[in-house]
Amino acid sequence: MIELTKDTQIGATFFGKAKRISWERLWAFSGGAFTNAGWPAKNIHTDLEFARSFGLSSVAASATQYMGYVVELLVGLFGAQWLWQGQMDVKFIGQVDAGDMLTSKAQVQSKEPRDSSIQFTLTVCCEKQEGTKVLVGSATGMVGKAKLQTQMLFQEALAGADKKEKSPLAPLEFLVTPELNQQCLFAEEDFHPRYIEETEIGPPIAYPGLLLNMSNPTRSPSFALDVGPVGIHSRDEAFFFHPARVGKKIKVMWERGEPYVKRDRYYQVFKTSVVEEEGLVVMKRVCHGLVPQRRA
Repeated sequence: MIELTKDTQIGATFFGKAKRISWERLWAFSGGAFTNAGWPAKNIHTDLEFARSFGLSSVAASATQYMGYVVELLVGLFGAQWLWQGQMDVKFIGQVDAGDMLTSKAQVQSKEPRDSSIQFTLTVCCEKQEGTKVLVGSATGMVGKAKLQTQMLFQEALAGADKKEKSPLAPLEFLVTPELNQQCLFAEEDFHPRYIEETEIGPPIAYPGLLLNMSNPTRSPSFALDVGPVGIHSRDEAFFFHPARVGKKIKVMWERGEPYVKRDRYYQVFKTSVVEEEGLVVMKRVCHGLVPQRRA
């Protein structure tokens, strides 16, 4: 992968590796830990009958799975430092089925000097084999030593979601074991050594796609589609503050944002905080989801 430099020009375009979402990789991502009883867990990503009960024509891959493809491309372009200061805002505009081939893409839209560094803004997308886009959006990262003010950007993102209510979702705690991390590496088809071997911050880095997956509102122990908190992923704003590490315990907490109606459809918003043990903030998100109507 060619990394961005201060000399990279506006309009430069970069592509990720084309990846097929096989049943094996789809189940590895969305079916829960291999060691769970009854694996894979039954949901709209793993079970056709369950998916059809919510009006889907087929089993749909988790949007977070191919959001992880874009994260992989961005980490490749900016280096691992993107996990300290990167941010992205993406919308999911198409369904991805098992067997689809996806390719991530990023194009430089602007660059702005920031002290001794350059802030890059890129458009990003993910396309299916026939060229249909299923994810579109933007991402920001830095080339140089200065860090992007991700906390400020996160606060700006909350402008439309800050009327919070008490969340009905219980927090989730889980341990990033080597086995769980490598299960996600298989699911995302990314085996970079930084996720397997010792790094500059000590233990291997917890795969960002794993953190995205485990911080979806549907991962809460109290989540239930019957209460309709959030269902089908429609938009995601993610802000990275620090890599999590293998062997560490992670806590995920959710707050309910202000729901809204668009084109006669009801959407729910959740603000998500991902924190490593000892209080290290790893990532924050604003997740938007279409609440599905289950068929009788």
